[in-house]
Amino acid sequence: MSQGVISVGLFSGDDGIVIGAAAKKRLVYLDSNIWIDLAERDLAVAEQCRMAVRTGKVLFPVSTPAVTEVFDQPDTVQRSHVAALMDELCGGVSFRPTSFIHALEAELALTVLLGGDVTGISRDKILCWIAECFAKMNINIPPSWDQTKAEKFIREFPQQPELRSVRWFADQYPADQMLARKKEQDNRYVERMTASIKEGAMRVQPMAKDQRWRQLLLEERMWAVNKFVRPSIASYPTKVAGSEDAMAEVVRRVEEGSEERFNRPMAVMPSLDLFCHIMAERRRDPARKVYRQDFHDVEHAIVGGAYADFFVTSDGHLFDLLTQRCSIPAARGCRIVRGVKGLEEILKSRD
Repeated sequence: MSQGVISVGLFSGDDGIVIGAAAKKRLVYLDSNIWIDLAERDLAVAEQCRMAVRTGKVLFPVSTPAVTEVFDQPDTVQRSHVAALMDELCGGVSFRPTSFIHALEAELALTVLLGGDVTGISRDKILCWIAECFAKMNINIPPSWDQTKAEKFIREFPQQPELRSVRWFADQYPADQMLARKKEQDNRYVERMTASIKEGAMRVQPMAKDQRWRQLLLEERMWAVNKFVRPSIASYPTKVAGSEDAMAEVVRRVEEGSEERFNRPMAVMPSLDLFCHIMAERRRDPARKVYRQDFHDVEHAIVGGAYADFFVTSDGHLFDLLTQRCSIPAARGCRIVRGVKGLEEILKSRD
């Protein structure tokens, strides 16, 4: 950054108050297929959703994968149509990227490992305006600006409606670039997951069936600690925890310990632990083909299944996994429902 440039967060002050109010609402998370169904076919249910939002008690926040998958629509008209419905129902609110959420969870896990007591992440910390669904943003003020001009810009620019609109993003961002980047990401995922599943299946094959599952989950959790908790050591105040070497030793003992040692830190990382469970499930089923869509399904699940009140999915495999083979959503108070019919039922119940 140039010397003298002032950098401030894009959203602050009243924006934080509004996001905090949104976090207290009944949050219903929809996967991309549900959004498409509501926009194109189930118009009566879409109207029920609008009515629910008008009560001021319900919100349908979007997410990084929900926004990017708008570009899978075949043309500009359909992209705009789906995005417009998203704008109506989400009120400009999105979940933050999973990498951001995982980093926050990792800070809590490190606190737990060091003997601290934490209660979890409040939802206002992981919700944002749509402009920040990919990353937190700053406003950079040149040193040549006078204070009055700078204060006015900082106050007025964040109020632009475009910063709270999926449709604006879908209409303005070059679709070819987004689709090319998305295809490359999806292909890498398929390649890596196919190799991981094959390698994992071969390694645990000699084990008993129930032991295979425990081993695969343990490996995923060890990966999570190394990937997210270890990096947080460098930024943690050593005056609180002692030396960095001492902190690293705490993490090492967890990694080398039994699976029970992971329970406490993983309990405060529900989104990351849900990811571990899903990946372990995928790796113990080598007969199932890996699809490009799997990446986005997982991204939807580890946000909605951990931090929303309801997660609505049309994917039967994911629904079964989250309701029958994984207890994290239920423990978090998230109800998993299947398809538009399931969504209609929860809209009528108001439970």
